[in-house]
Amino acid sequence: MSLKALWARLTVATLLPVTLVTMTLSPIFASHLEERVDSARRSVEALLASEYEMLLQGMNESLNQVLSTAEFPLLSRFLTGQQATLSPAQDIASQRNREQVESLFDTLLTHYDRYTRLAVIDVNGHELVASTAVPLLSRPPVVDHGKTPAFQEAMTLQPRDLFVSPPRLGASGEDEELVTAVIDISTPIFDERGQRIGVLLFTLDWSRITANLPYAQENGRGEALLVDSQGGWILPGSDGQGDRFGQPLMNQWPTAWEVMSTRNQGMVTLEENLLGFRSHDIRTQHYRSQAGMILSQPETQPWRLGILIPRPRLVGILKENPVQLVAIALVYLLSVAFGVFWVLSNHRLRGLRQRALQFSREARQYAGEVQDLYEHAPCGYHSLDSNGRVVKINRTELDWLGYRAAEVIGMRHYRDFVTPETREAFDGAFHQVLNQGQEGSAECELLCRDGTRLPVAIQATAQVTEEGFQYSRAMVFDLRERKQLEEQLVKLALTDPLTGLGNRRYLEGQAAMEIARNQRSGAPLTLIAIDLDHFKRINDNYGHDVGDLVLQAFANTARELLRDGDVLCRMGGEEFAVLLPDTTREQAIQVAERLREAVATTPTKVGHAVTADGMLAYSASLGVTLVSAGEDSLKPAIKRADQGLYAAKEAGRNRVHWEKA
Repeated sequence: MSLKALWARLTVATLLPVTLVTMTLSPIFASHLEERVDSARRSVEALLASEYEMLLQGMNESLNQVLSTAEFPLLSRFLTGQQATLSPAQDIASQRNREQVESLFDTLLTHYDRYTRLAVIDVNGHELVASTAVPLLSRPPVVDHGKTPAFQEAMTLQPRDLFVSPPRLGASGEDEELVTAVIDISTPIFDERGQRIGVLLFTLDWSRITANLPYAQENGRGEALLVDSQGGWILPGSDGQGDRFGQPLMNQWPTAWEVMSTRNQGMVTLEENLLGFRSHDIRTQHYRSQAGMILSQPETQPWRLGILIPRPRLVGILKENPVQLVAIALVYLLSVAFGVFWVLSNHRLRGLRQRALQFSREARQYAGEVQDLYEHAPCGYHSLDSNGRVVKINRTELDWLGYRAAEVIGMRHYRDFVTPETREAFDGAFHQVLNQGQEGSAECELLCRDGTRLPVAIQATAQVTEEGFQYSRAMVFDLRERKQLEEQLVKLALTDPLTGLGNRRYLEGQAAMEIARNQRSGAPLTLIAIDLDHFKRINDNYGHDVGDLVLQAFANTARELLRDGDVLCRMGGEEFAVLLPDTTREQAIQVAERLREAVATTPTKVGHAVTADGMLAYSASLGVTLVSAGEDSLKPAIKRADQGLYAAKEAGRNRVHWEKA
């Protein structure tokens, strides 16, 4: 074994164990990975359910707090007092009510740290009382809320209805300093008679509600997503604002938004992550709150909450357990070491075996090549026993005949495939080989299975030993191409190449057969000689190409008019002849007249470059005569037909003239 072959076997001995170990461990790894992926999906579902529940709980608590505060009698008394003209005593009471409202708001801000601002607004949009939880900011002056969505929408609501604004970056204080992400919640206030007397506005610190949502990210397992219906990021960062607040989710997670924007909920696998998500529309999914109806800006609802965590990978799973990695590496090393040891220990034995296999392979290859050459040779091969039975035949000859080997070898005599007309030639050649032990050859026709006949040339020799004749060996050559070539040459010799009609020689041959037949039967035989009028003028005026078109057009016109048994030939130049078997004088004149009229009324299409209308009219003169019963050739009739033709031309052309015998 050569060094190159040894290295090749060492490579195989290395790769094969690695492949087998990999194939063995792959199902285990795949099962473990699938289990981890399922566990990750369950984790995403649990995180999503937990965070959705926290978001829903926080919002519902805030909605209920706003509704319960709006029903305090203190707010109704305070707003009613603001609308009436007050006496000094009532003014003191109104001031006391204001102080109590402010004290109430301060208490609520202290007790519920989720709000940044509480305000009472009259029906004209003027802010009457306001408290803020933002430190170091003085109480704001009275401001006008008349054009804010929270006031305008609240003024259209019924008792216990709410308006919730989308999350935004909010402001508080005289300087309108941005301090946090907020949501405005407003509800109308009614007096004891059911009259609308004002609006209660709570500004919710959105970051307090969503503080627990990024649970997945805080645990290093992924990221929480919270966007509005347009894909805008509404989850504040740890600083209360966040760099991504208000930015499209498409910018950072385009594939995640593509899925979340088309479905209300689901669990999908992205390229590198698992995404679980669900939608929450505060306008319809507030069944846990005490609100009757909730309004919000339609283009912001529903909110879409999602949990995005990395999809488990096999590499990451393996890295989690170093001991497992070491064990796997040892398995690979041991398998490769065994393979290498086996190759080296059998190196010498394999070398000897390889030499023996090489000799055997070369012998089989040579035998196969010889067999293939025999079976698919360009000629046929067969062997016959002394009775002419086929003992061997190659595939080439079987394909010619259309038989299978099992149907021929030992079952058929080769003589059965030879046509009866050529069987005598085959028998003579075979007996020559059989009796004299020498070569024999013959040209025969083989009858194929599909009924076709195959012309062949057979050359055979005898295989003779001390015991005498054993079998004949023959080569069979396909003569179809040669026969076709011979037929084509004969056809070319008898055909006019321009019109495809028979030539003078063809006419003479056909005439000899028809004359002999008519002499036996006594049936009439007539001849028409045709000459195209002024053909030289056509060639001179329009060129020989146009003249050729006219000749071809006449040939096509004549073919259409004549019978199948009529013989139409081109004698040369613009001269034609028609031999009409079984046709009397009157019938021949009628045929000639129809032909003359058809030619005169059928102009040739020559193109607009030749004539204005692209057509060229022409005519013909015809001479008709009868082939006499005592005439052995067509020459006398041709001469008489030509005389009739000349008489037609002298009479003015485009005529038919009968010339009697």
